[in-house]
Amino acid sequence: MRSHASEGDDVSEGIALAALDAGRPMWPRTEFDPGHFTASGFVASPDRRCLLMIHHARLEKWLQPGGHIEPDDETLEAAARREVTEETGISELSRLRSGILRIHAHAIPPRADEPCHTHIDLALGFVSATFDIGPIDEVLDAAWVPFDELATFDTDDAVREAAAALRSLFA
Repeated sequence: MRSHASEGDDVSEGIALAALDAGRPMWPRTEFDPGHFTASGFVASPDRRCLLMIHHARLEKWLQPGGHIEPDDETLEAAARREVTEETGISELSRLRSGILRIHAHAIPPRADEPCHTHIDLALGFVSATFDIGPIDEVLDAAWVPFDELATFDTDDAVREAAAALRSLFA
């Protein structure tokens, strides 16, 4: 299995490699060339039938929980776990496999204090010990979405492809 879910996503892999070759830390949110790394968690429900999704306020779409890597995060896994907990209230997570589930580079629209830039998301796979969500205050909503309904759910192909990669780890 490759390090990311999208077999044809060589662009994301190329951007990630360029960031690694930049000769400076690429996790600070102030690094815009070629972008900066973020961490996310694709989280399966305890029965492994659903995917945890958040309704992202700024991007106005349903995505996996995730965000910026902070200076206090000792590892990528720590960053992904922190983001899942901050956005959904879920902290009891079991890691699925030791590698990165997906690498995905995507454009982030400009804001008053930052230009348009690229997030190079490093996603890990988890299983939650609970169905209980909350409290949530960083996102518009959070929900368990059945894997079988993701094809019709309001998300993007990159999320659906990573969800399929997560499901493949259950076999």
